[in-house]
Amino acid sequence: MRRNPGDDEDGPFGGRFGGIEELLAGMADGGAAAVDVHEYDDEVRVVADVPNTSRERVDVWCDGRAVAIRADRDGPPFVARVDLPAYVDDDSGRLDLNNGVLEVTFDRDTDPANIGFH
Repeated sequence: MRRNPGDDEDGPFGGRFGGIEELLAGMADGGAAAVDVHEYDDEVRVVADVPNTSRERVDVWCDGRAVAIRADRDGPPFVARVDLPAYVDDDSGRLDLNNGVLEVTFDRDTDPANIGFH
């Protein structure tokens, strides 16, 4: 983004999003959320390192093409958003948390734009 002389230091939004830096603390300085996505024939699995939390403190949202994860834990919350390599059935999500490793598995789905014209 181009900055002009005289622009205020709060940025283009006038400081309205001031709390976002705290929410994402550490992510830009090498502390980025450790998230892997594995694609299989019949499912897509998202694996993340989320230490110091419990199953009850994890929220996962999916729209069929992307996954968002938020986990409250000791220290700053874990927040990640991942684009998926294939369409998934967003209602099929299965969550497992074992020793700080979160696995969310979705059944693959067909591309909703592929309506089968012949």
